[in-house]
Amino acid sequence: MIYAEAKDRLTSAISQLAPFVDNESREVLEDIDRKVKENKFNLVVLGQFKRGKTTFVNALLGERLLPSAVLPLTSIVTLIEYGPEKKVEVYFLDGSVKEIPAEDIPLYVTEKHNPKNEKGVKYVRVLHPAELLRKGIILVDTPGVGSVYENNTDVTYGFLPRVDAGIFLLTVDPPLSKEEIAFLKDVYPHVERIFFVLNKIDYVGEEELQEVIEFAKQNLRESVGIENVPVYPVSAKYALEGRVENDQEKIRFSRIEELERELEKFLLKEKGSIVLRSSANKALSILSRLLFQVDLEIKAATTPLETLEDKIKKFQQIKEEIVQERRDSEFLFRGEIDSLIKIVNTDMEHFRKQKVNAIMQQLKDVFEANKHRGALELSRIMEDAMKEILVKEFDDMVAKENEKVNQEYARIARRFSEKVNSIIDKLMEHAAELFEIPLEKFQVDESITEESSLWYKLEDPPRLLDAFDAVGKFVSYSLLPAAIAQRKIKSDLEKKVPEKVDMNCGRVRSDFVDRITKSAMELRWAMEQKLNQAISFVEEAVKRAMELRQRGEKEVEKALGELKAKKEKLEKIKEELKEILDSEIQVEEALV
Repeated sequence: MIYAEAKDRLTSAISQLAPFVDNESREVLEDIDRKVKENKFNLVVLGQFKRGKTTFVNALLGERLLPSAVLPLTSIVTLIEYGPEKKVEVYFLDGSVKEIPAEDIPLYVTEKHNPKNEKGVKYVRVLHPAELLRKGIILVDTPGVGSVYENNTDVTYGFLPRVDAGIFLLTVDPPLSKEEIAFLKDVYPHVERIFFVLNKIDYVGEEELQEVIEFAKQNLRESVGIENVPVYPVSAKYALEGRVENDQEKIRFSRIEELERELEKFLLKEKGSIVLRSSANKALSILSRLLFQVDLEIKAATTPLETLEDKIKKFQQIKEEIVQERRDSEFLFRGEIDSLIKIVNTDMEHFRKQKVNAIMQQLKDVFEANKHRGALELSRIMEDAMKEILVKEFDDMVAKENEKVNQEYARIARRFSEKVNSIIDKLMEHAAELFEIPLEKFQVDESITEESSLWYKLEDPPRLLDAFDAVGKFVSYSLLPAAIAQRKIKSDLEKKVPEKVDMNCGRVRSDFVDRITKSAMELRWAMEQKLNQAISFVEEAVKRAMELRQRGEKEVEKALGELKAKKEKLEKIKEELKEILDSEIQVEEALV
């Protein structure tokens, strides 16, 4: 089955299923339908500065949208996704958003107009009607690695966790730099697919090109250990000029369309098929529950009344046992969450005790190296040093603690959700056995996903720059005689450092505890809702059957006919979904 056909059949099956479901399931189906249709995918352009990354992005868009020049310019990540009309939004670190005209993009993303990101820009989001973006790609332009602007390299590294696939730009000259080799070694094992693109092929003749490609492959093999990887030659310059000028010869020479076809194949084969299969499984899960409920209603409506009442009593007993089992599992979950909070408390206390002396020693070294300076200069040096050392120590600690807490929380939450899912499975199995109806295994809820984990669910811990507003007190010491000022500064350091470390340990601890508590509370509520839904799922079907039994024989016969017709329609949708899941999607045909 080709991709386009599978996608159309799945969206059709979802639309056929929608009229039969309740509001909550309808929202799930709408979300599934949206994901299938949008098929969003982060494609990140990576590489060293001056490799032509921004020109390459502009070539894919078909216009000179992002600023490019000889000097390294880009200092902010830019996200470009599909929109029917062009629109540019700047997202700031403080959470605010500002819409700007496209021509103002350089004011926010370039080192010239926004040095060291003094404007506090988090990223820039561009909506653009380019055809490539319509197919679900979110194109991401990053700062280069290895430029004189070290913060640019940091920004690029910081975006790596969000990379679905990457385009790494090389050029015909020079070969891989040390920075590129180090960067590739870091990123290559963690990204599903990297497309290596050899840019600036307009610098070499046709005869030399194959030799240059082989040289690039050799570089990748010998320097990074990447074997037998395709290298796609392009000229971003000619591709951009060709599309701006509508010059087909330049576009052909640039070979940009060959690369775009490979990108489309990967998008459809890897991301597309995963999205389709995942979505079809979710739709099938909803449908299986519906079929179970219809079977239960038919069975209950045709069971002798006395027998039915007896079965209902037995189900109530089963329900009470199941609810108690869920409470027991929640008690254990709370205990593990409390243990995780204790780990955070212990880590903060350990950091506080360990780092006060270490930070003081670093500051004393700075003090000793600069005590020959005047009081004003020394006070400023110590103020800056205190800020820098404290922020670095806390940022390093928070990053490590965040990773540790996220991993442990994910483990705890996954075990709890799996336990509740098994309890729900047991409930449905008992109901199926009690009412003598077939039960096709279906998952009520997935185990906790990355999106439900602590890291993505809530905001990251705050940076700590705002905690040091009081250190400006040093400046006032500059008015005192040098010897007295030095003693005052030294004394103040010995007093302030423990205070600052203690205060910020408290802030970090509070942030982690709040996030853990909120995530755990939301997960407990979600899993309780799932169990309650499963219980009401059975009870509502039985209730409808009981109400049906109280009607006349003709009404019962008519209602049973409608239930059987509903079951027949659901079975057909089920066959369609299973056929999609059982098929092998033919990517090449889908692109014809």
